[in-house]
Amino acid sequence: MDRGMPPWSAVAALFGLLTAAGAAPPASEVRALDAELAALEEAPPDGVPRESVVTLRYYLQLATELPGRHPQAAQRFWRLAQRMAETLRAGTDPFADARGLIVRGYRSALSTKLQGYSIFLADGFDPAQDHPLIVLLHGGSSNHHLFLNVVLGNNVPWATYSANLWTEYRPGWQPPAHWILAAAHGFGQAMWRWAGEQDVFDLIADVSRVLRVDPDRVFLNGISNGGVGTWTIGFRHAWRFAGVLPMAGAPSWKRYDGSALRPDEDLLLSAWSAEDLAANGANTFLRFFHGDLDRGPMKPEFVFAMERRLRAEEVPYVFTRFADMGHDIIYACHRRGRLLEELDAVRRDRRPARVRLVSADYRAARQHWVEVAEFADYPVLARVEAAVAGGRVTVTTEQVRRLRLYVEDIPVPDGGADLVVDGATVLRLPAGAPPVPLVLERGADGWAPAVYGPRPGPRKVPGLSGPLPDMHYEPVLHVYGTDVPEETEAMRGAAERAANNWILWIWDHDQRVVADTEVTEEDLRDRTLVLFGTFRNNSLLRRMAPGLPIEIGEAGIRVGEHRFDAADAGVRLIAPNPLSPSRYVVVQAGNTAEAAVAGNQLPDFLPDFVVYDRRTTAERERLVARRHPPLTAGFFDTSWRLRDGAGEPVGEAGRRR
Repeated sequence: MDRGMPPWSAVAALFGLLTAAGAAPPASEVRALDAELAALEEAPPDGVPRESVVTLRYYLQLATELPGRHPQAAQRFWRLAQRMAETLRAGTDPFADARGLIVRGYRSALSTKLQGYSIFLADGFDPAQDHPLIVLLHGGSSNHHLFLNVVLGNNVPWATYSANLWTEYRPGWQPPAHWILAAAHGFGQAMWRWAGEQDVFDLIADVSRVLRVDPDRVFLNGISNGGVGTWTIGFRHAWRFAGVLPMAGAPSWKRYDGSALRPDEDLLLSAWSAEDLAANGANTFLRFFHGDLDRGPMKPEFVFAMERRLRAEEVPYVFTRFADMGHDIIYACHRRGRLLEELDAVRRDRRPARVRLVSADYRAARQHWVEVAEFADYPVLARVEAAVAGGRVTVTTEQVRRLRLYVEDIPVPDGGADLVVDGATVLRLPAGAPPVPLVLERGADGWAPAVYGPRPGPRKVPGLSGPLPDMHYEPVLHVYGTDVPEETEAMRGAAERAANNWILWIWDHDQRVVADTEVTEEDLRDRTLVLFGTFRNNSLLRRMAPGLPIEIGEAGIRVGEHRFDAADAGVRLIAPNPLSPSRYVVVQAGNTAEAAVAGNQLPDFLPDFVVYDRRTTAERERLVARRHPPLTAGFFDTSWRLRDGAGEPVGEAGRRR
């Protein structure tokens, strides 16, 4: 089954143009090799990881995409694929003995395109040993290949990045032989949010399948945009890393954006801001770097504010501050491998005696042995403080309805311990408890053990919780309406644009687009559907409309008691799919076709629903609606229903700092 390459008619047409210029490999040969590799991906030779076959298919993808911009790289990957395919045919893993900088690919559930990353294995690397892994996050205008080369000592001027994304370089220094360096791509310039965050964990999983990675020695390190990503991912998921090492990045999305925020925007950005999540870093080695002369958007005062928060939260850290340097501090941080040597002694603490958790996101609701299983008022920040001392496991909570404790990771003393939650003893924990999570639920009489399972009716749960950007973690199908023929092309165009740019400046990201008449039962079962159109032109929207929390009909859009019937009014919302309740549906609908199309101009951070008009979408603002707020916006409650007062106009009065 061919799952990874673009339609061959399109590839053949492209190659027909480029081959004349001598830049592209022969289309028929690429097509034949990819067909062979597709069969091998389904049934790899004994002893050959499927990941190696996928990587060769990624090389073919690059050979088809790069000729116009990077013709030498296109030829290089074509030759690599041919040569390594010979090794593969002989039943040998072509990457078994590969050393130096190696480009690899993996299959993401989030895009029809294969995704890439780069690793470096020094001479003397021993695949039989467990290895520390440092995951490197690139900054603006870079990619995984170039950034790893820059970290390894190649001083490439920023202005030439776009021309050198795939240039071959020699490493300026050799990392210690026991280290694995892996540079993520993060879907280009997604700034390590949503799909970009998922790419980091997909990379770690892919590397761990083909090499022996010590799970207690995984580190995160990035610069600029990658510094933002290191702060963000490193604090959302601190327990998964031995160390977090941001360079020249902003620790707060709220400070980085710099605008006055509506309450819903403040909640959205808090869930992604390390400054708000600072307590999560209490058990993870933290070292950050910044230059006092950094004049760009990653302002030094943002880091100083983070330092104050860390002190207030009593979170240990090391701050390396460069008084005479600006933004470009990569070499001063890595120091030709000395940073890696200093990290050799750092290990993740799997069973800390004290755990602190701050979260407003089901996808980042765990730290060590504590997890929020259900938020009381999602997405308001919840806090949990837990500690083992004096024969007790003491837990205090804020904004938590259900709590999950991973008892096997709690350092319970030999004689056992009383579990005390919010001042009341719940039960006795034995030492050496079995590896079964303990679920507690807050009721009218306090906390008590509970069986964790689905409750009746729709509920906000992990993977089905909103807000709108949560769809970017899911496999997505974009569906356009066809019932009004003169509007079909506009609907198709809106769906195609959304399929690869709803996260502004995202790269190498594409998703399927189909007509409303082409959606299958398998699609309903396995994918998040994004519906584009109006009540009149999208038949699937009409089928789902009675089950949506916002009314979309012939008479306009209705949110609670408020009706929006102007021709330029539109809505984007996320909710459980009424035809497949275990999956999302995202609706971008307008009272007119033009209003439905205009929804593609909405910014990146959005709550569960937004009602907009021509003014809101006059220009695309990247993060939040700084100048032109929506007509109304907000979150559904934990049962996916409208909250009291939903639909009230936002207006300028709805903004606050």
